[in-house]
Amino acid sequence: MEFDLTPEITDEIIFAMEDQTGHFLYDSAECRCVSVREESDEDDDRYFAIPVWDSVSGFRMMDRFAAQLRNPVVREELRSALSAGHGVFRNFKNILRGHPEVERLWYQFKERELRRIVFDWYNSLREYWGLERIGMEPEETAEIVSQDFLFREFGPDDEGQLDILLSSVEREIAAEMPRELAESVLDVWNRIRGFQDEEDDSCVMVAENSEGEVVGSAFSHPVPEGSLLSAQLVDLSVFPEYRGLGIGKELLSRTIQYWTSRGYRWLLFSPPVYPSAFEPVLIRSGFADKGHLHVLDLSESSCH
Repeated sequence: MEFDLTPEITDEIIFAMEDQTGHFLYDSAECRCVSVREESDEDDDRYFAIPVWDSVSGFRMMDRFAAQLRNPVVREELRSALSAGHGVFRNFKNILRGHPEVERLWYQFKERELRRIVFDWYNSLREYWGLERIGMEPEETAEIVSQDFLFREFGPDDEGQLDILLSSVEREIAAEMPRELAESVLDVWNRIRGFQDEEDDSCVMVAENSEGEVVGSAFSHPVPEGSLLSAQLVDLSVFPEYRGLGIGKELLSRTIQYWTSRGYRWLLFSPPVYPSAFEPVLIRSGFADKGHLHVLDLSESSCH
């Protein structure tokens, strides 16, 4: 019996898929899922086996989520949990509980994946009925940052927390590079962002989590000093455990809005260090690629 796949039917099937207490069929006459024990053999075209969902399916979904997660810290924690060989599901959930922003991403990802599975199942039925496959409607994805973070301008009480954030970035640079190279990069970085915080025409945007902690910041000011047309974003920093959640993107957007509203024409951004994964955000925001900082190891180069 043919039927239309409504959101209510999709939810019904997903609920039955995740119920590990039995095996279920979809009853197209009653528009509900029934256990195999309730199924009647009188009308074979009335009942349809729903998609199989077991622990292997769940593990594979968790693995796909970890692989696509852009937050480097939580991604590695999840990968370690998945490769542990025991207590995988419990450890996976415990890690997510410690990172509520990522946990919300997981539930969004899981719901989207399960709906896609049900949709593919329904299209296979349509082919069985001799009907054309239909396309899945695009989903509206809400930005996680709008739910979990507050974006605002720098306040006097933020100075100490900003120092902690910037010190974290310095330690990250020092850990990833040879000592003398790290010192040189940090010197360049400090020179670039070495403007006076008390300048009235500078802009410092911060991102604050639900506990009132500053987890990201963006520094910008006119360049050259006193310019009314050009400004420079001299630093955009986010704690590693909060990356990949859209915080940097939102800080960038707020900074662009700030200078646009004041009639500025150009915004420059050329820090010596920033995650390579952030480059697509810059391009999508309209920044033109004018070159980056590259480092040549002279000990490995050949001059002819």
